[in-house]
Amino acid sequence: MRTPNQGKRLFKNPVLEWLSRSSAPLVISSLFIVALAVFCLGIFQMRISFWKLAFLFLVGLVLFSLAEYLIHRFVFHDGDYKAGKSWKTKIHAIHHDIPTDPERLTLPLPVALFASFLVFFIFKIILGNLAFGVFPGFISGYAFYLLVHFLIHTRKPPQNHLKILWRNHHIHHHLKEDKAYGVTTPFWDWVFGTLP
Repeated sequence: MRTPNQGKRLFKNPVLEWLSRSSAPLVISSLFIVALAVFCLGIFQMRISFWKLAFLFLVGLVLFSLAEYLIHRFVFHDGDYKAGKSWKTKIHAIHHDIPTDPERLTLPLPVALFASFLVFFIFKIILGNLAFGVFPGFISGYAFYLLVHFLIHTRKPPQNHLKILWRNHHIHHHLKEDKAYGVTTPFWDWVFGTLP
């Protein structure tokens, strides 16, 4: 049963509409499994040391954190992203229109998996075997971002230091769309001067 916040359609075609929706917990857990599988492949198949992979994993987390900020600010919020029927409207403006729709908080699973494999092959071409550490960190960062984003839009804020993530994201949605682009950390907003 749909809530009033879940009724907006993206596609007239019922199959495309069905494919455009997703289960956030399924997508998030699938991405963590992909990250773990590639990390283990690096250890057991590629014979890369655990500590080297762990360091590269941290590099991947930081890379994703920066990518999260840059993509949200300069791609999703570039120009009039709410106008017309552009891909930005379908991917991001719908979320700003209906931020509490739990089926619109992640990419659909097939798209998320395809994108993650594409990112892996790009990393593999650029980094060689180092991709077996950087990619799991990057994809884990993405899965963590999806988890935090899902919790912000479906749960009340916690009564601890994480409450700032809820506050900043709600400011971004409801008061200042040109501020608080970071979801998992306010660090890049502080660096680039977009902290509310």
